[in-house]
Amino acid sequence: MTKTTTTTAAETEPETKSRPLAVIAGATGYLGGHTARAAKRAGFRVRALARDPARLDDATRAACDEVFVGEATDPATIAGVCDGADVVFSSIGVRHLRRRPTIWEVDERANLNLVGEAERAGARRFVFVSVLGGPGMRARVPAAEARERVVDRLRASRLQRAVIRPSGFFNDMGEVLEMARRGRVWLIGRGDARFNPIHGADLAEVCVGCFASEADEALDVGGPDTLTLREVGALAFEALGRPARFGRVPAWILRALARAVAPLNVNLGSFLAMMTALGGDTDAVAPAHGVRHLHAFFEEAARRG
Repeated sequence: MTKTTTTTAAETEPETKSRPLAVIAGATGYLGGHTARAAKRAGFRVRALARDPARLDDATRAACDEVFVGEATDPATIAGVCDGADVVFSSIGVRHLRRRPTIWEVDERANLNLVGEAERAGARRFVFVSVLGGPGMRARVPAAEARERVVDRLRASRLQRAVIRPSGFFNDMGEVLEMARRGRVWLIGRGDARFNPIHGADLAEVCVGCFASEADEALDVGGPDTLTLREVGALAFEALGRPARFGRVPAWILRALARAVAPLNVNLGSFLAMMTALGGDTDAVAPAHGVRHLHAFFEEAARRG
């Protein structure tokens, strides 16, 4: 892949170039896009790393002073992406259940490539998004292991670091809304474990708030509403104007299925293991941040159809 950089006219203005530069990896995704826009509002110049710039939505593209075209899994294509950067942010990770690319190639290797490039370029700080409870889930959930290996690398580097561990994203809760559309929300075990997912815009504000800090930080972050999966399902049905209907899947079945599937498809196996870990009987509540509520997110998604 040939790397290219596109710029806007604003980048040539001296007052703009005096602002600190933030590199945003994952800007075509849910959290990365929100973070690029929040960084711009906070006064940073924004350089987005994108494998396919066409996937940047209009609002994110407008927030970018530069778009660097490269693929983080291929270090040759991202050489120079961190040049001149004050802070590098990454939320890169697998968001599909296909066999390739794997979490080892993306969640681990791509982020390690970015850490190495940030070190080479002399960046001051790296802000990385892992998962809530990641250290304790490493042995059970491959995605947690992959992302925590990046955290290990950051701890061994000269970079200042902030590790953000969210309790879940609103866009992930969209899967519950889709189950409700199909007529039934499936619970893992009793479905009474509590968690507090957060909207991407609220989490982005937390992430960007770490950009200018000088401290090494590790932050658990959740949203303002603490709910059980059953309560999340009820909100989804309410947004659709339908009566709530639930089914149950024993956690031991998912654990067994995750172990059986992982050698053939580590992405699917990791997803099932994560669902078992986060959707069972253990609470996953993080300190609350933000102002956006899940019921409003569901209502808006239901109106869109």
